[in-house]
Amino acid sequence: DNDFVLIAITSATGVFNEEFLHQIDTLTQQLDTLQYIESTTSPTNAVNLVVGPLGPIEVPFIHLNQPERYAKDSMRVYETEWLRNTLFSEDQRSVCIVLQTTPRLSKEKSDVLVYGMKDILSQYTFERIRVTGKVEGQQYFIEKIKWELAVFMAAGVVLLTIFLFVAFRSFWGIWVPILVVALSAIWLLGFMALTGKPVDAMVTLLPTILFVVGMSDVVHILSRYLEELRNGKAKLEAIKVSFREVGMATFLTSVTTAIGFFTMLTSSIRPIREFGLYTGVGVFLAFILAFTLLPSLLLFFKKPKIARKTNDGLFWHQRMQNIFAWSLRNRKAVLAGGMVAVCISLWGISMVKIDNYLLGDLQDKDPHKQDFLFFEHQFSGVRPFEMAVEVQDTSASILDFDVLQEMHKIETYLQSDYGLGFIVSPISLVKSANQAMHGGKAEFYRFPESEKEYKKIKRVIQQLKKNQNFRAYFTEDQRRGRISGKITDLGSHEINKMNAEMDTQLAAILNQDLVDYRRTGMALLVDKSNITLSGNMMNGLLIAFGVIALIMGLLYRSVVIILISLIPNILPLLLIGSYMGFAGIDLQVSTSIIFTIAFGIAVDDTIHYMSKLRLELNKGKSLLYAMKRTSISTGKAITVTTLILCSGFITLLMSSFSSTYYVGLLICLTLVFAVVADLLLLPVLLYYFYRPKLKGKAVDRSL
Repeated sequence: DNDFVLIAITSATGVFNEEFLHQIDTLTQQLDTLQYIESTTSPTNAVNLVVGPLGPIEVPFIHLNQPERYAKDSMRVYETEWLRNTLFSEDQRSVCIVLQTTPRLSKEKSDVLVYGMKDILSQYTFERIRVTGKVEGQQYFIEKIKWELAVFMAAGVVLLTIFLFVAFRSFWGIWVPILVVALSAIWLLGFMALTGKPVDAMVTLLPTILFVVGMSDVVHILSRYLEELRNGKAKLEAIKVSFREVGMATFLTSVTTAIGFFTMLTSSIRPIREFGLYTGVGVFLAFILAFTLLPSLLLFFKKPKIARKTNDGLFWHQRMQNIFAWSLRNRKAVLAGGMVAVCISLWGISMVKIDNYLLGDLQDKDPHKQDFLFFEHQFSGVRPFEMAVEVQDTSASILDFDVLQEMHKIETYLQSDYGLGFIVSPISLVKSANQAMHGGKAEFYRFPESEKEYKKIKRVIQQLKKNQNFRAYFTEDQRRGRISGKITDLGSHEINKMNAEMDTQLAAILNQDLVDYRRTGMALLVDKSNITLSGNMMNGLLIAFGVIALIMGLLYRSVVIILISLIPNILPLLLIGSYMGFAGIDLQVSTSIIFTIAFGIAVDDTIHYMSKLRLELNKGKSLLYAMKRTSISTGKAITVTTLILCSGFITLLMSSFSSTYYVGLLICLTLVFAVVADLLLLPVLLYYFYRPKLKGKAVDRSL
């Protein structure tokens, strides 16, 4: 039901023009010669069946070489139900040529067909030509994907360079991190090539995600390294301390980030599984290089000048200390604000709906989507509708009159109440036979009113059913029939409501002992995949929650710490969910993956904070002092890495794909919410609910 190409050609002066119609006919013949085209249906080759003495005769609807008959031809065309809004637009200014392609064409064969079509169409000077269909759309998407992949990588490097310069104020602080992360991206692309992973829409996100995630590890290590150098340590000793104190936290953040992506392996959709797998592998590659190549570079090159104590260090020290002091002085207000945020989030989340449009990933101003919308408005829609009808009585056939009556009830409902603009089915065969029996007159394109009338046309049906076009609508044993049509793409949310209403209405009028039906086809599978994936992502998120809880439990051996660690990371997800509800962003394949990506990345800040806190407590410091030292030291690192992460993801806002745009926007917001929660809410939760014990003694909670 998706192996077709539609070509709409517009004439402002009207389509019933001799020169225009001759051009359409020539174009139709040229297109029909293309490789991988199985049939071509056009206004100039559409025929009306009339039963003559020797059997059915094909009479053209348009007498191409007799322009004096165009007026009558146009009347006959617009009296014919299956031609209106199918091959001829309602305003009589556009016609449509339907190309049926070879099923399941590969990308290479699709490109051959598309370039052949473009070459033929370029020979004509029609006022406007619009094309839509799987093979054309596939090529359009892939070309945009390639372009955006290059743009995102370039923009990401530029923005990361700017933020690294702001963070480290040296050329050394720019090229070392970029070299490490760029090499990990190259390794991943090489691994993808070796395993035969092709480029698809999801792959455009990989370099950006890997750049920013890998950069987080490097920045944490470098920040600690420079801090130790400023404290007077030798280069080798500073490297040892940095990797000893930050190494475990960096390993854990790599594990949790990779887990966030690996949870996508629970999806039933292959591109999502592959995206999760390759991104998770890329995270570990970045970690390996951060712990092999990075220390080698630090040892090989001389001590950076930035190692001296600077006002920059005092700036961060003062700001982080002020934030920590403010959060504890206003701890009740911070807790109350968190509770209010949860309540508002739950309200917003209740407004989120699962929805999906066939070209919902493209902006309305996109030229490809503009062509798609033209077909939606002028030619009965583009969204395929498919229904299978099965005979329940083992002694009956799909062409028995009582069975056809039940199918006619379904088809009547689909046309009058459901809104299907174009239908082809076994009922179409019966209507065509009836029309052919009555000289091809349009008013007889109808279902017979009685079995007696049906018997009169059954002989013609036996002749017509040999036609290959009709044989596509029932099985060889005549036990199953197919109702196929087109409908405006109203979105899966609205379509699902219409389907529920249809099930209710048909249950009341159908004899289900005689026939049964079920919806099928490409559009239904896309909608079901969308719902399934959303559920998969929520399951994956629960798995991620469990793993983070396990890691914190192993580190601290405390249920309280597990809960405290999860709260600052669940809250940003709730806020993002509410933002989607209030902003009217639907939950679909593209947006559902945001939660697992965001959680896997955002939890890194909490792990770094809690790991540093544990080190300070192990030195015998009081809880408040340990939290203050952690907020000052780790606070700077997680703030800088958040800025760097956001600088990488913000480049995705330049995408023309709404899914990529929302990934960039929503992950940036999640990261900002997460760092605010870690710097403000996490210390308050620790102050109120954490009672650490080391070596059997309670740690002093006073300054």
